[in-house]
Amino acid sequence: MPCLARACIKTLSLARCAPAAPLRPPVSPLPRLRLLLLPRDVWRRCYAQPATNGNSRARGGDDAKKQAETAVKNEKHYQIAERVIIYHAGTGRITFLAMLKLTSIFIGAFFCFIAVPTYIKADKPTAGTVGIALCGIMPLAFVASTAAPFVTHIHIHLPPSARVSRTALERFVRAMPPSTPLTLTTMSAIGKPRYSSLNAGDLLPAGARRRRFGLVNYVRDTTRENAARKWYNLRAVGKFYVQEKTRKKGGGAKRYQVKKSSMVDAWIWDVVKEKIASRAAAATGSS
Repeated sequence: MPCLARACIKTLSLARCAPAAPLRPPVSPLPRLRLLLLPRDVWRRCYAQPATNGNSRARGGDDAKKQAETAVKNEKHYQIAERVIIYHAGTGRITFLAMLKLTSIFIGAFFCFIAVPTYIKADKPTAGTVGIALCGIMPLAFVASTAAPFVTHIHIHLPPSARVSRTALERFVRAMPPSTPLTLTTMSAIGKPRYSSLNAGDLLPAGARRRRFGLVNYVRDTTRENAARKWYNLRAVGKFYVQEKTRKKGGGAKRYQVKKSSMVDAWIWDVVKEKIASRAAAATGSS
């Protein structure tokens, strides 16, 4: 007993002499809750870095807005668009031609990929198999060759000086230079539009040998353009057929006449045709 009492007294004296341990804040089991317990300024320094280029971004946005507004104001000064359609073949004719091309493709696919293999498996005569194959190939080739020059649209690209007013446009068209750019749109074998960019002076009336039974009335030289293309690219379109205006019998309305409410400026194409004919006549007379 005396020994036990001495040990207890010694333990109490050591506890009194030992320094008190600092109090620790309770540790939160959740990391987000621990972050919320931190002081506000420390939390802001960790997550809110001040943007160094905020002013430059704001200035860049203001400059872009000013440039857009300036472009809109400059565009408002022009009464006429830069690209004007001057010829339209008609929605009905364009749709019919596209459907005709697609139909010829389906017919060729049926005969070549369904009928011909059936004839081969059945050991039919060779002449009959070749005839079935020609039934699919000939309509496709005929439609593709005869409808290739058909022009669906013609656009003219105007300079800024001709877009100011209608009077300026008429003045430019009457004195149109041969370097005026045109875009003639035709159709490929699958009905996809093909765009041919050329100058107004490149078009020439088709001669008697190049008319292809009346399916071509304008031609151009494509030697230089084809030389710049790769061997796997399609050749440039050099023959065009632009439908002429004809008057119906009995003094009726003109065929292929554009309505007044249309957005097609057909009178520009009439002037272009006259200039093409006059240049061809001058070249023939000089030669």
